[in-house]
Amino acid sequence: MTQLSDNSFIETPEEKEAFERIEREQQINAMVAVIRTCPVHSWVGIATLLVDAGCSMETPIARK
Repeated sequence: MTQLSDNSFIETPEEKEAFERIEREQQINAMVAVIRTCPVHSWVGIATLLVDAGCSMETPIARK
């Protein structure tokens, strides 16, 4: 029987990209679930629900 070392799991760049994509999709789906509970359709109302649910942004992105 061979014992696996700590280096036995090596992630390829493709696998890493796939895991990151899946994680991003899960985050988006979780946010959508929160947004669907919003009784109003205002940006502030939706943002408030997201913050209350624990969402945050490291760097604010402003688009006009």
